[in-house]
Amino acid sequence: MTRTTLLLLLLLGAWTAPVRGAVAQTDSAAVATLPQADTLPFLRPPYLRAGDTVGIVSPAGQLSKKADTAKVRERFEAWGFHVKFGDHYANREQPYFAGTDAQRAADLQRMIDDPTVKAVIAYRGGYGSVRLLPRLRFEGLREHPKWIVGFSDITLLHLVLRRLGVESIHGAMPSSFVFDEEDPSAESLRCALLGLTDSIATPPHPLNCPGVASGRLAGGNLMQICAATGTPEELEADTPTVLFIEEVGEFVYRIDRMMQMLQRSGKLRNLRAVVVGHFSDMQGLERFGVENPYEVLDPYLRPLGIPVLYGFPAGHAAPNRALYMGREVSVSVDDAGGRLCF
Repeated sequence: MTRTTLLLLLLLGAWTAPVRGAVAQTDSAAVATLPQADTLPFLRPPYLRAGDTVGIVSPAGQLSKKADTAKVRERFEAWGFHVKFGDHYANREQPYFAGTDAQRAADLQRMIDDPTVKAVIAYRGGYGSVRLLPRLRFEGLREHPKWIVGFSDITLLHLVLRRLGVESIHGAMPSSFVFDEEDPSAESLRCALLGLTDSIATPPHPLNCPGVASGRLAGGNLMQICAATGTPEELEADTPTVLFIEEVGEFVYRIDRMMQMLQRSGKLRNLRAVVVGHFSDMQGLERFGVENPYEVLDPYLRPLGIPVLYGFPAGHAAPNRALYMGREVSVSVDDAGGRLCF
């Protein structure tokens, strides 16, 4: 080995060495070290108590110009919590994102590492969480688990935490809070943070598939689930899994394409049950020959021979009931309706 080669190897080793005590910028190989979902016992973060602190960050899109962050703080304080906002949560310097990737990742990492923060809540979704993964270190949540909260684009973080073996909350984000009338979505989030949610019942639906099953709850936004296929965060359903899906603003032919992806990649093969949330603001129904988007899902889900619960109140429409992702749940469906028990 020449001295030049040795020098290059030493430099390479220094370049790829992990950075301790800071948010390190790495390549995607760092995310590939996430464990399989069935290799670690799942951890449940402590439920919140009065006086606890919640951290609010913006890992994806920037806040609306009409966002009333003062009212957001007031709501959490009315629930008995202290609020800590990320340094860049309201950043508007970028055309789309709430700050650069490095800034957004640093905000999220600080909240994950801060021992005083008991829950980390995404202010909004949109797009962008995936860009942060090479910069983040989630391992600390195995030692000090805390709730990560959000939906839509935050589905990706739920998938990461599933691999890590830590429960999380799929629920309302401050960008969707309603302040001038009752807000059942926000109230559901409060109950979930406090550990007050034990089951959610739904009325009958003509496409429901009856049965009783149990498994670990996974999923979220359908597009995010499909986009994660082939990545280190992809949904694994080798162990008993109950899949939750929801979607918004898509052409229904794209919904069919996503279901093709899940079917052909084997993601549906070993599911124990499927819970179908809001599929809101769907487009192209008439052209695709269906009256509602659930008709697109039914040919893929009914042949599985497992319980399928339609019309579940979670997703991009109200009410958006909070769900404990990664939790062992049971699903029951009969002529009287359905129930998801945590």
